Amino acid sequence: MAEDTDGGAQAGDAEFGGYAESMVELESILASLENDDIDIDALASQVARASRLIAHCEGRLRATELSLQTILAQHEPASADEEAS
Repeated sequence: MAEDTDGGAQAGDAEFGGYAESMVELESILASLENDDIDIDALASQVARASRLIAHCEGRLRATELSLQTILAQHEPASADEEAS
């Protein structure tokens, strides 16, 4: 997922919210799936929603990791080869 111009928000935020909100929703879905009284008609839609939320969270984690790597790379000391130039 690509970064938006609003300082790092992801394209899926409109549907899923941020990472924390997505995790709360996932935990809620998990709790309902663990309940034996789950409506069978809702089961498939809840599992599908959970799958999309997981993909969204994974995308957020990957984007954050790339962002952190970029930031940290800017602050790494120059290598010996660069200093000899």
